Amino acid sequence: MKTSNVARLFSLSAHACVLAILTGCSSSQPTRVPEQKNISVRFPIPIVEAAQAPFYVAQDLGYYSEEQLTVRFEMGSRELNPVKQVATGADTFGVLGGPDTLMVARSAGQPLRAVAVLHRNSNFPCVITLQDSGITDPHQLEGKKVGFFYGHISTDVIRNLFRKLDVKVDEVDVGFDYTQLINKQIAAEWAFTVTAGLDLPAKGVAINIISPAQYGIVTHGYTIFATETTLSTQPEAVTAFLRATFRGVEYTLAHPEEANKAIIRRDPTIDEALSLKRLLAYNAVTSHGPATPIGYMDLPMFKTTYDRLAEENVITKPFNPADAFTISFLDRAKN
Repeated sequence: MKTSNVARLFSLSAHACVLAILTGCSSSQPTRVPEQKNISVRFPIPIVEAAQAPFYVAQDLGYYSEEQLTVRFEMGSRELNPVKQVATGADTFGVLGGPDTLMVARSAGQPLRAVAVLHRNSNFPCVITLQDSGITDPHQLEGKKVGFFYGHISTDVIRNLFRKLDVKVDEVDVGFDYTQLINKQIAAEWAFTVTAGLDLPAKGVAINIISPAQYGIVTHGYTIFATETTLSTQPEAVTAFLRATFRGVEYTLAHPEEANKAIIRRDPTIDEALSLKRLLAYNAVTSHGPATPIGYMDLPMFKTTYDRLAEENVITKPFNPADAFTISFLDRAKN
């Protein structure tokens, strides 16, 4: 071996020893680098959408990587819905449009628990009518055709509204299609204030919005959940995921224009201005601050949801609503 190479190896060895002394580690027991943990997250819908921005921001800015997490996002559908995918172990975490679906699954015996709710009192589900119809009150829909999306989270909310007001309507299953409403074949249709509530006006369709919240029916938005097994066996990963995601929420709230770019990067066909408008609407109902910090949940939120679902006879087996969520990871995620 050449003298220069021997000197170089001696120098490297000396540096390694100094480093070991400074870090308090023995050269025979080097510091272990934490391994990256792979997790997957299932969204509730099959498309990229503004509500997902905090998650993409956390990924793009390296927040997950800093927590030693490699996160893969998957889109949802009827067949690949978050409840099914998480319950079977196909995905680590699921995101739902509200705690409703989670509680229905829990009543059917699925051991799932919410770990955070991003949009408290969001009240996204609503009924829309064409502006020129003059229909602005649920009672005006008595005996008229109303579009529903059977199996969707909005169905029980809208039914609860009409039941409470003793309004009988003719239900029509229309899914996500608003053609019948636009063509005046039906008098009203379900919607989310942040989706069709913005999309239709952007297309020149003037609408009225009837919010169940005006009649005491309060609903919540994005709900993150996992199985009880995941929560008990991988508490560090759960905390790390929430901590990184909450940083993404904070950034999205502070820099909505930049956060919106994370959406456009994943689907350049999205209307950027409309997406930003939608993102700002989500930000407006995102929990943050001292009273209701990011991810905030409490028993009244789940109890009122449970009671509403029970009134609509979709709770197959009674259970304690407190068992559907845990706040144990929220404080840990703040640190």
